[in-house]
Amino acid sequence: MECTKIGAFKSSYKRISCGVPQGSVISSLLVLIDINDITKASSFHTTLFADDINLHMSNSCFNVLQTTVNLEPCTIDNWLRANKLSLNYNKTNFMLLTSRKHNPASFKVTINNHNITPEDNTKYLGVLLDNKLSWKPHVQKVKTQLSRACGILS
Repeated sequence: MECTKIGAFKSSYKRISCGVPQGSVISSLLVLIDINDITKASSFHTTLFADDINLHMSNSCFNVLQTTVNLEPCTIDNWLRANKLSLNYNKTNFMLLTSRKHNPASFKVTINNHNITPEDNTKYLGVLLDNKLSWKPHVQKVKTQLSRACGILS
């Protein structure tokens, strides 16, 4: 039985039927064991790191990519639900990498009627990637960090 307390307000007690306490020693290992086979749930190339999941897909045909990218997340979402997990739609986003002259604004992704937010850049394992793969955001971040470190040293 668990409840939530915020300030003076305390929720009613509810029975927890699955899961582990967040931040516990074993929780990271159990999450990895729990989601390890998600890589077989769809045709996305899947990268797992701790509790982060990155899905990658490519296709030379823009329209085929658009269609596939809108069908496959539903299989991932169904897999999550079947395994008593849920997708946080607010933390889910996508980035379109293209060298062709397509209008990235026309590329839309939805999962179960939730619009997924497009991003121009994203942080992946500490590296800032932008949708042109120009390295500009990452170089700017490193320059700022080096500038601060030089200021501290001087």
